[in-house]
Amino acid sequence: MSKNIKPTKYDTNVVHRLNEVKQWIEDGWTDEQISNELDINPSTFYDYQKKHPDFAKATQRLSKWETHVQPRLKEIQQWCCEGLTDDVICEKLGIVPSTWYKYQNEHPTLKEVVNWGKSVMDSRVENSLLRAALGYEFEEVKTIIEEDKNGKKKTRVEKVKRYQPPNPTAMIFWLKNRKKDEWNDRREVILDTKQSEEERKRLFLEMIEEDNDTIDAEYILIEESADSQADET
Repeated sequence: MSKNIKPTKYDTNVVHRLNEVKQWIEDGWTDEQISNELDINPSTFYDYQKKHPDFAKATQRLSKWETHVQPRLKEIQQWCCEGLTDDVICEKLGIVPSTWYKYQNEHPTLKEVVNWGKSVMDSRVENSLLRAALGYEFEEVKTIIEEDKNGKKKTRVEKVKRYQPPNPTAMIFWLKNRKKDEWNDRREVILDTKQSEEERKRLFLEMIEEDNDTIDAEYILIEESADSQADET
């Protein structure tokens, strides 16, 4: 004669509420809150997850990769292009740096997005460094509003072409990184005399000071607004 099997709390409190459990998970309830609602202990909650696949499925939570990172890949790419640090990006995503690096190792898509975005910013910096090292021309634009004796305002646009001389610091930095064997400091080299060492330092400081000067070009282009031309006629 078979004995009657006493129903467990899973049979009486849980199995008929799986749809509710799934909704609570989506709403962000904690395991403790769900356990309390089902009138079971948290330890029983985890035991049911191991023993009952349907309960394990209902209580499965999305990872922060699915909720915090994957939906924002385009933003992450833009942040990397703008030069934001990893710490700032993590703060924006609501994750810790260890999780950020873990996801990069686990998800090639994220790694590709980060590398591409950072390479864009690196290229911009490299181009700016090279430009500073070689010197460059630039146009300075000034908009001047003047008032004549009758009280009428005239707008005048001045365009001045200037030249920024090569930056010795940028030149040295570039050469030390691109031609290390020839330009890196060699500690084993000893200068002949203290006097020659002081002379080298003086010449180098003079080169650095020249970086603060800009040279005006030979011409100034002045444009007047249509309003001012009409006034003169």
